[in-house]
Amino acid sequence: MSDERVTPTAEAPTKAQGGRYEKTDHAAQKRSRLVRFAILIAGLLGITAIGYIHQIGVPFKVVGVDALCPFGGIETIWSLISGGTFVKQIAASSVILLAVTIVLALLFRRSFCGYVCPLGAFQELFGKLGKALWGKRRRPELPAALDKPARWLKYVVLVVFTVWTWTTATLVIRPYDPWVAWMHLTSAEVFAEFSIGLGVLVVSLSASIVYERFFCKYLCPMGGFLGVISRFSLFKVHREAATCIDCKLCDRACPVNIKVSQVETVQSPECINCNECVNACPVKDTLVVATNGSAATRKVLTPDKVLLAVLAIVAVLLAATTAVGSFAWTTPGLAAATPAAGTGAPAVPKVNVDDIKGSMTLAEVIAATTIPASDFEARFGIQATETGEKIKDLAAKYGFDIHTDFRTFVEERLDAMRQ
Repeated sequence: MSDERVTPTAEAPTKAQGGRYEKTDHAAQKRSRLVRFAILIAGLLGITAIGYIHQIGVPFKVVGVDALCPFGGIETIWSLISGGTFVKQIAASSVILLAVTIVLALLFRRSFCGYVCPLGAFQELFGKLGKALWGKRRRPELPAALDKPARWLKYVVLVVFTVWTWTTATLVIRPYDPWVAWMHLTSAEVFAEFSIGLGVLVVSLSASIVYERFFCKYLCPMGGFLGVISRFSLFKVHREAATCIDCKLCDRACPVNIKVSQVETVQSPECINCNECVNACPVKDTLVVATNGSAATRKVLTPDKVLLAVLAIVAVLLAATTAVGSFAWTTPGLAAATPAAGTGAPAVPKVNVDDIKGSMTLAEVIAATTIPASDFEARFGIQATETGEKIKDLAAKYGFDIHTDFRTFVEERLDAMRQ
């Protein structure tokens, strides 16, 4: 959705005619673009490494993808407010990340999308491949008659999956989420549980070769949410009409197809604050990231300063919440507490079945619960020689659901052992 308010621009004064204007530092602009892209790719590689470590379970158990996604904060917020609990598979870290993205949006619009989001980085990577394939030819854009209504799809996705999750208290988006599919690419679950999400990922990346940031523009629920928040952002891209030479380089640089050259202030919720337009403008101080107000009173930041501010905010908030124990990067083992002697209670371990994760091995569950391996063989068909395998791999092999069938069985067996 793009609802830029087009305002007529006055004819540029003499200093902007015939090439007589102060040029921007092209080398600095290029360096700024490369740094932003490098940060995006570093984030993509880092979070992908965390996902891979989570899947293989060594050298330590890091949290899964659901605990590292800000959209999980939106999905669990109703459960947290109404019952003080998280939706299964969501952790406090998701709520913290949601808070971080909101802070960023109130300051620098959808800067999470433009500077941090790993799926956005993935799309830009394929977008650059598209630029190499297209060469100097301008890549096509979807016709306005199709593009404008299609931009509303992300808001539909946002509402549908948020309300659906709130009413079922279940993370219903998982099978459809392309990022979850990517983070399970090395798992046996990827085709069994995330085939739709994998399909969305393939389509989104393939489409990004032609239409930049395809998923961001049309399908991303987090992008829709941040787009609404970004309406109230302190800093936005402003265009100085008096010095604009109408070269349209800003329009061509924008990955979400905003017509920057036609507005004085970029108000569109589509803006991901990548500042590619600012770094493409050949006229000094014509496109700037600034607060509202006159040129004399507004606060102006360079794209490099915006990037540093975004990284500093993310780093400080995550470091602070990690230090106080609110943000967990690793998952605890399946701790089992044995009732104290002399209480008369059966010596059956107390285990919270919700702590059972797919990345755990069956041997870990057996050790914590003391449920015999033969019980799991009788119920699910798991052989005694397979207890060292991960539960998620066994679930894919024997066709059971970890979060319902397996956990329910463990809880029932523990109850029976206490009787």
